Amino acid sequence: MRIGSIFSFMNKRAPIAPTATSALIAPFSNRSSRVIVLIALIAVMSMVDLYLTILYVTHTGMNEVNPLARAMMEYQSPAVLSLWKIATVVLGVGILAFIRTKRSAEMGAWIGCVILGLLMSHWVSYINEHARISQDPMYTQALAGPNFVQMQPGMGGSSFVIP
Repeated sequence: MRIGSIFSFMNKRAPIAPTATSALIAPFSNRSSRVIVLIALIAVMSMVDLYLTILYVTHTGMNEVNPLARAMMEYQSPAVLSLWKIATVVLGVGILAFIRTKRSAEMGAWIGCVILGLLMSHWVSYINEHARISQDPMYTQALAGPNFVQMQPGMGGSSFVIP
């Protein structure tokens, strides 16, 4: 009998019972699942951005630095802005979903999540500072700036209302 065979039981590992953490991590062990989760996060953050944009642009107005969004806002219709935003998000996440097994899809989804995460942090600071900013004399100068947009109530798509 060889010594190695006597101690062979030491080389065998007992099966580890699955924990709650491993059960949560397992679905994200492959790229396709990670991309789907990231796509869902992109969609949720995009809809929060849309909601906050419409809320502020219809009530107080705001500076919009995105020229495409500003062009959509010129229609004075939250419905047009919503359709445009939803269409662009569906197109973007649709492309990512179609190529979800590719490394570039995961990279693109991560980049999208990071950018939208930064946008969400910008919204948080904007909301927190809005009351103070609206009292600032510089705010009245911004009202005349080229990036300032406001949708007037009752114009365009007034049937689309956000409480």
